[in-house]
Amino acid sequence: MKRVYLALPTADAVAVAIRKRLKRKKSAKRLEVVNELEAAQVVVTSTADIVTLPEVLPESVELLQLIDCGGGQRYRDVPGLTINNASSFYASQVAALAWSIVRERSRMRQAFGSELLQLGLVGLGNVGLMSLIRQQFDPFSIERPFPFRLDRFVVNDIRTRYRDIVDRWREVDSWREHGQATHVGPFWMPLDQLLSTSDVVVVAVHRGPTADPLLGERETRLLDPRAWLVDVSEEGVVDPSAFATQFDVDFAKRGEDDIDPTESGASDQLLSGPVYMRVSGDMLERTPKEVAKFVGWNLRQCARGRTTYNRVRHVADGNSRGECGC
Repeated sequence: MKRVYLALPTADAVAVAIRKRLKRKKSAKRLEVVNELEAAQVVVTSTADIVTLPEVLPESVELLQLIDCGGGQRYRDVPGLTINNASSFYASQVAALAWSIVRERSRMRQAFGSELLQLGLVGLGNVGLMSLIRQQFDPFSIERPFPFRLDRFVVNDIRTRYRDIVDRWREVDSWREHGQATHVGPFWMPLDQLLSTSDVVVVAVHRGPTADPLLGERETRLLDPRAWLVDVSEEGVVDPSAFATQFDVDFAKRGEDDIDPTESGASDQLLSGPVYMRVSGDMLERTPKEVAKFVGWNLRQCARGRTTYNRVRHVADGNSRGECGC
């Protein structure tokens, strides 16, 4: 039996749904909701509510479960503590939002006579993999070997867990369209080179010792003035103040044709840059019931002694083998 403490507002819809879920027979025989943090082995919270917890957690706490995509950096150095979030639960939505921006940029380039672009992806976690696998980028597709008129797809990631995926895809990086070979990728590339050569950069990593921020004024100067940077990371990874041009478009709620790239006002704003675009969590839509179902399932995994999912790995310092990626 694992004792669970909810560090969420009592009247919050998600908190209510989680309490109801944990009272079900399947969960109740392994999980018990407690009202005191000192008695807990598992703490459930959100990025916004984690500040309500003390700086030092009780030694009994072995799992910190976030209900969103946060990284729980506050407790990243606690020995023996596993930090999980719900990033894979939201990854398809985040990836779709990022791809909608990439698509818009591609259309803008085509309207002004430049068809192909290079997409740079920083971080190869759940969001990155969703971008690769779920968002129409299928290397085995015969009909559409690459989306949105990509010229190259490059990635930067310091983890080793998913590097074999990139290596596998490199084996099929030569595809044919209209009888001509096209080399798209993905290819691994050093961060500075990725920034200086990419037309669109999507950043999807958690904060950590070397990512606070990861991209600041120095890195911004490496970007092409016409480049777009799409930030789907935890807050603090990218320093927005380093960008003179910031453009906030809710692509989740508007159609792809809402911006006409031939309109002078839109083209002037969207082509001057580099442009910083922030994809924030409030664009994501999941019902409290859906969130509670996901959290309850992961907590049962913990109670059974099985592997829990969406373990957060922060970008580590230069002396260790760190991992990044939301």
